[in-house]
Amino acid sequence: MKKLRYHLMLIIGFSLTTVLSGCFCTQKVEVLPKSLPNATLGAPYYAEIEVYNGRVINDSFHYLITPENSGLEISPTDFGTHVSFNDLKVKGTPKVAGKITIKFAGLTYGTMCPGSKFIKTYTIKVEE
Repeated sequence: MKKLRYHLMLIIGFSLTTVLSGCFCTQKVEVLPKSLPNATLGAPYYAEIEVYNGRVINDSFHYLITPENSGLEISPTDFGTHVSFNDLKVKGTPKVAGKITIKFAGLTYGTMCPGSKFIKTYTIKVEE
């Protein structure tokens, strides 16, 4: 009887631990840096963006750079064996003065915690 009670308590304890740890999965995706550096018209531009707290699903990643003829582009890091949308590069030569807006969004894979959606907008000031 003691053995049965011990096993029952062990199963209940394990189940509660599993359920409660799942309830506390609030890991939010973080995109850094908070802002990108300003640029100079006609000068090469380069910045790196990192997405933390989850692996980005490649097919879910979308971005928009306005104006379209800005001269900048976003590209993921190619490690040879795989492409990582967690490590992004913003590069190019700005062709327009004023503001360039970069907006992107995506999803991360879930593990014990569900995956997360993220949206980030950067504004780069291009000076002459």
